[in-house]
Amino acid sequence: MSTVSQFLAAVFIAFSLTNAAVAQYGPPPPPPPDPNLREVSLVRQDQSDCQNGNVTDRDPSLVAGTAWVVRGSDGRTQVKVAISAKPNTTYHFFLKCVRILGDIKTWDEGEGQGEFTFSNSEAGNVFAFDMYPEGAPPGNKYQSVQVKY
Repeated sequence: MSTVSQFLAAVFIAFSLTNAAVAQYGPPPPPPPDPNLREVSLVRQDQSDCQNGNVTDRDPSLVAGTAWVVRGSDGRTQVKVAISAKPNTTYHFFLKCVRILGDIKTWDEGEGQGEFTFSNSEAGNVFAFDMYPEGAPPGNKYQSVQVKY
């Protein structure tokens, strides 16, 4: 057997053993979810209480966006928001019943994004967000599902 044939045979055996091991055990499991991360929907609803106790995302036709919330050990909460709403509109985004966090401007097709930060002490373990344009008529206000820690 030539040196090249021996090399190819060794590569084939190593490849076969590696594939058998991968097939037997499968891919590694995904990492565990971040215990400080919450993902909540933004729902078209004109009003609710300060913690949005009656807001639900069971009707997907009312969902207009998502907020990803991470409560940090540094005393700050970070929020990333993605919405699909009225095109070319500025929406005020609020930590509900506390204060405005900032604005989200939608583009030509109605998509918009924003990132906000607030102190953990500004909200309890259950809080919510709302969002609406200046002088919003009924049907143009959005409430988040409750954020619970």
